[in-house]
Amino acid sequence: MANRKRLWLAVCVLGLLALVGLAAAGCGGARYTHTVSVDTPYYRDGPQQARPADGILAEGTRVRLVSESGSYSLIETPDRLRVYVASDSIQPLK
Repeated sequence: MANRKRLWLAVCVLGLLALVGLAAAGCGGARYTHTVSVDTPYYRDGPQQARPADGILAEGTRVRLVSESGSYSLIETPDRLRVYVASDSIQPLK
């Protein structure tokens, strides 16, 4: 019985470590595709809203391009926030 508990604990610990490893791999620098070239407003619910921006992304912030549509792009920020920004405010990483 004690061996079963140890085996179960080992399986659980290994599973947890695998999940943590996958999450950490998703947060690495390689996931970023673009950088914000100027301080730029962002919108959570879609581009060009008839209300103030939800926030400002600072120049130099690395982001991942999710999709591009016309003059706006959907991006993901380092803290996994998906927002819309003007496409001309981001540049591909070199």
